[in-house]
Amino acid sequence: MIVRPDGASRGNPGPAAIGVVIEDGQGAVLREISEAIGPATNNVAEYRALLRGLEEAAALGATEVEIRTDSQLVANQLRGTYRVRSPVLAGLHEAARRILARFRHTEVRPVPREENARADRLANRALDRASGAADLLIERIVQEVRASGAEAVRGKIGRLDAPALRRLALRLAEELARRGA
Repeated sequence: MIVRPDGASRGNPGPAAIGVVIEDGQGAVLREISEAIGPATNNVAEYRALLRGLEEAAALGATEVEIRTDSQLVANQLRGTYRVRSPVLAGLHEAARRILARFRHTEVRPVPREENARADRLANRALDRASGAADLLIERIVQEVRASGAEAVRGKIGRLDAPALRRLALRLAEELARRGA
């Protein structure tokens, strides 16, 4: 199977998402993944897309995978050309190595961005969906703060710019999801 991962982050770090296209050996699309992952850097998003794609390929029964990534960093770190210096990326890199070890044969191939355009669109679609949800959450929070008359909270929120409000909304949404609210 061919795994085409792509990660995207708006703000680096900022709201991030992944897009993955999984194809059979003839190029037929078997699965597409488009998911927001919360705040992250571009490189973390690239690794998270790779991990998600490899897990999905394994679930689909792949015994051999070819990774086609436009991330030079990820490709070269997986091939051993670049050292992994970041502690955060080291953990993701190790997780990728463990998953890759499950397959009988693996190949990592760097490709131009144009070849991963579909995965890029999927990552950006997830970011757009998350941004829309964040905007709705921001609006609801602002309405509730206004209604409650909580001057201190209103003053603090009023001093935040739009990117900070979006980050706040994403964190709140993640916390609400974690708590099952």
